[in-house]
Amino acid sequence: MYNLLQRLSGVTSFAVSVLLGLVVLISVTTPLIPSSPTHAVVLHGVKTTTGRQMDPYDKTSRAAEYARLTFDVDADLTSMFNWNTKLLFAYIAAEYSAPGFETNKIVVWDRIIRSRRQAKLRLRRHHNKYTLRNFGLTFDGVQDANLTLYINPVPYLGLMYDRPMHSIPLTLPRAAAAAAA
Repeated sequence: MYNLLQRLSGVTSFAVSVLLGLVVLISVTTPLIPSSPTHAVVLHGVKTTTGRQMDPYDKTSRAAEYARLTFDVDADLTSMFNWNTKLLFAYIAAEYSAPGFETNKIVVWDRIIRSRRQAKLRLRRHHNKYTLRNFGLTFDGVQDANLTLYINPVPYLGLMYDRPMHSIPLTLPRAAAAAAA
């Protein structure tokens, strides 16, 4: 009554259904795996300056204030690696509110961690990798500024999410040229 193609179709359908069930089970249970990463961020100093070399795509670069941060990062993220972790994306973001721009989140440093061997971060007197500049061209009126370390585990299966780890207050002083004017 049944030929070979009908039996093969039935077995294949059952196998795909079981595989889909396993994928859903893996993606739901992975965030429940316990991890206990250790982490600390220490801010040593913030220097602000006015103007940069001329950027041909940005006419306001000479008038804008820029901040240069000096910080330490100590983190042991090896416990966050499990059988479903492809890599970790670690980044530090400056978060603040300013007049006209209520929510600002600017990434100042990042690193991709691909294995357990790379999961121990020990940075000393490190500077921001990316420019810290306000849209309003000055840091006047900046309030509630924080420097936050985020870890984003990237799984093989499942959803990605940001995990805020450590937050410290950040004070952005006015640049010397702007304060004198």
